[in-house]
Amino acid sequence: MSLTDLKDNTSLQHDMLAPVAVQQFAHEHALALGSVDEQFNWKKAELSFTPLGPGTHSWLVQATFEEKLMGYMIISATDQGQLKLSEYGSGEQSPYDRELLSHALERQHLSLTMIHADGGELGLRYALPLLAYWKVERPNQEALYIDATNGDLLPSETLRQIETTSKPMVIIDTEASATSSWLVDSVHMRPTFSPMDNLLWITSKPVKLNCVQDWIQLHKELGIVYSANDRNIFYGGPLPISGYQLWHNKAQSQSVLYVALGGHTSTQRFVPLDTLLEDGQFYVANP
Repeated sequence: MSLTDLKDNTSLQHDMLAPVAVQQFAHEHALALGSVDEQFNWKKAELSFTPLGPGTHSWLVQATFEEKLMGYMIISATDQGQLKLSEYGSGEQSPYDRELLSHALERQHLSLTMIHADGGELGLRYALPLLAYWKVERPNQEALYIDATNGDLLPSETLRQIETTSKPMVIIDTEASATSSWLVDSVHMRPTFSPMDNLLWITSKPVKLNCVQDWIQLHKELGIVYSANDRNIFYGGPLPISGYQLWHNKAQSQSVLYVALGGHTSTQRFVPLDTLLEDGQFYVANP
């Protein structure tokens, strides 16, 4: 599909919830995923866009085929106005799952019906680097913040500070965000586990990663844990590593390694290795 074809697509003309540059970016990456993951019909999927406010820097893209959810992407704008694929996943499981939210609200003795009856609001939010969360607002009540990937209640003070200091929306640099064709390798998967089953990794030294080959070698270990320590709130960690997938852009001489986080008791999310290395480290589960 060319950019000309994309501009003629009715979903691009009528979906006003995301800029055209974001929609084009999403379609190009869906085509790349479809070239290797045909069982999920990425190439034939209908893409819907939801802004993740406030001061939207990110958009949730849900891919459906024959009215069935078969994958998602979250696309974000950097401070320089360039678009990036912050995360993605295949299958019916994705962030902002209503069933998971309902269970989380039940633990707070609430329900969606009660919230709406009281004049409350429910918002989808995303805080870089990787915090997907629900914001539940009720009249004359403190807002509740719920991790969208696992249903955990998040500390209100921290989330209020994030929203207070959020930067205004940047203007997307359309030329810089244009992408050439990506080639995607097959997914390398592994069994998931709970990092809490064996806590020996907490006292071990993190593994040093200097290149993609270091990661491929590490992936041969029986279990790998990712932890951002005191910033785990922004990653939903500590989390097990459940796979990886390598992307290549020959035109830009660029490769991006996406690591699969979670999948045991939380949503499985493919996220860039560089993002994870900003705040966290990897540990062998059974050192």
